[in-house]
Amino acid sequence: MVAMLSVRTLLSELHAWEWLGILVVRVAVGLLFFLSGRGKLFVPERREQMRETLLEAHVPFPEFNAVFVSTVEFVCGLLLVLGAVTPLACAMLSGVMIVAIATTAIKNIKATSPLAWLSEFLYVPDVLYLVILFWLFLSGPGWLSIDHLILSQTGP
Repeated sequence: MVAMLSVRTLLSELHAWEWLGILVVRVAVGLLFFLSGRGKLFVPERREQMRETLLEAHVPFPEFNAVFVSTVEFVCGLLLVLGAVTPLACAMLSGVMIVAIATTAIKNIKATSPLAWLSEFLYVPDVLYLVILFWLFLSGPGWLSIDHLILSQTGP
């Protein structure tokens, strides 16, 4: 009985700090995309590498899509860092991740059984980013965000 009460108290205290976990994840993933997009937009070698990746993956209009995807990563990554229009940023970045997984990541999996395939699939960083983006889409950016600031001023 005492142990159960202690566990319940601990879980309640941890839940009070949930905002910190959301903040760390949102900023880390946002920075990852922001910096990746920045490099692809403003460093010619990185942009060319992106274009070549899209060509190899047979993505249509590789020149346009290299700039488009890089811009989505750059802008939506910054929006995530700020916690601004978080659902839209998560949806746009999720689209980028789904295309990356479908065109390149899945083709690199060389598993011999369904369980091994699943293991390798879940090990792909893009899959983890997609899962995190899905969680942020549903959970929201937390209270330390522009979204929360705007919504708290507009009322219920």
